Amino acid sequence: MRNLKNIEYFNEKNVTWIRLNRPEKLNALNEETWLELKESVIKANTEKTNLICITGNGRAFSAGDDIQSMYQFKDLSESKNFFNKLKDTIMAIVESEKPIMFAVNGLAYGGGCELLLLGDFVISVPDALFSLPESKLGLIPPLALSIGMFIMGLRNVARLALSGEPITASEALRIGLIDEIVEKDTINERAHEISNYLSKIPNTAISAIRKILAIHRANFISSTVDELAKISLTNEAKTKMKDFLEKRKFK
Repeated sequence: MRNLKNIEYFNEKNVTWIRLNRPEKLNALNEETWLELKESVIKANTEKTNLICITGNGRAFSAGDDIQSMYQFKDLSESKNFFNKLKDTIMAIVESEKPIMFAVNGLAYGGGCELLLLGDFVISVPDALFSLPESKLGLIPPLALSIGMFIMGLRNVARLALSGEPITASEALRIGLIDEIVEKDTINERAHEISNYLSKIPNTAISAIRKILAIHRANFISSTVDELAKISLTNEAKTKMKDFLEKRKFK
C-alpha cells in the first residue's frame, strides 16, 4: 500500500484502525481520500485482526463528499469517473470479510453519514450530529435511498433526505442509524470489547454472514450512485454548489 496522505492506518491489538485525517477540511471525502479508504480496507483484510474500525480525526467524523471537487466536474465522464471510484470504495467495505465498525467522533454529514449504513457496528459520541443535506445542493443521498430504507425505515429516510436537517446522536440511535452512544474517551475500549467478542466466533461463520450481507447491500447501491453522477451536473445542482462554496469562503 502506498503512503497515505489523508488517512492514518495502524493496528492495535486485534483491531485495525482507519482514521480519516483531513481535520482542516472536516475529513471531507475527496477523490484521493476515497481511494485511500478503499486501499486501507483491502489492506486491513490481510491483517490478523478481528475488527476494522473506521473513525475520524478532529471534531468531525466526515463532512461528506468534497463539494469543491464535485462542483468542478465538466461533463458526465468526469462525474462518472469520480463516482465510480466512490462506488469501488463502497464495494470494498461491503465485500470486506472482516466485520467493520464505524466510530463517530463528531459530525457526520452527507457521504460521511451514509458510510455508517455500511457498518456492522456503529458507535457515536453523545454530541455528534448527523445530516443528509444533499437535497439542499440539488443532489441525492444514494446510500440512504437504497440500503438506508432497510436500516432506518422509509419514512425516516424520506424525512432526513428531504429536509436535510441535522439530528442528534439520541435521535440517530432511536431510528437505527447508530447502535450505541459512548463517551469519546471510551471509543478504543469499546472497539476492543467488540473485537474480543468476535474472536470467540468461528471465522467460517463470520465470513458466511458477511458474504450474505454483501449480497443484500450490493443489490441496491449501484443504480443510485449512478443517478447521483448524473444529477451533480444539472444547472440547479451547479448553482446550489456554487452558492454553498461562496458562503463558506466568506465565513
